[in-house]
Amino acid sequence: MKFLGFYPETAAARIRDASVTPRVPTLAESLGVAATGFCLICTAVFAVTALSGPWLKTAVGEGGSYVVSAVLIILPAGGLFRCLVIKPAPLFRFYFLFAAAFLLYSVACVTGYSLVGNRAGEWFGSLLATVALGLTLGTAFDAPRQTVKIIVVLFAARSAGYFAGEFLQHAVPGIVGRVLWGAAYGVGLGAGLGYALYACQEPVRQRLKSMAQAGTPMQSHR
Repeated sequence: MKFLGFYPETAAARIRDASVTPRVPTLAESLGVAATGFCLICTAVFAVTALSGPWLKTAVGEGGSYVVSAVLIILPAGGLFRCLVIKPAPLFRFYFLFAAAFLLYSVACVTGYSLVGNRAGEWFGSLLATVALGLTLGTAFDAPRQTVKIIVVLFAARSAGYFAGEFLQHAVPGIVGRVLWGAAYGVGLGAGLGYALYACQEPVRQRLKSMAQAGTPMQSHR
């Protein structure tokens, strides 16, 4: 996936030659922005799908409704998570990466549940989904040493958010419960993605640190 431009050497070269000072998000910023922003996105999307669910399934079918939900999440979330990539970062290539990663995540989740079913299927789907997501991000950023940690954190965070949200939906019936599920799911997966993006960029941060120590000149904003 080197063509996307997120490999450490490619990213470092782009940052070195840019006309702006690089902005490097901290771990706290990555977790906070991702959890809060994705919570708001998922809350809105779950509310929309809860209100339009019957009509949507009639119009485009069960599979189509999943696609619509995924698109509604990807469009704003791509912009949100791009903010956590060391700037300057390519816009369209990051959207392509995030869309591909999230679609693989969604397919893996549905596949895992379909193969096993019931509660065990939900856990298996969570595992397959986060493995697919973690591998995609780790490969795109060429961060193999961080990939296992990323998958573990994604699985724990996504599962916590998903199952906490499921509990809230059963405790609070109706649209409100569905919206609460979206909020909890958004916080969990959002935090996991925030950590994943931070960890994926560890090799880039190390390169920038080495460049600074070596006195490699960078363009500055005028």
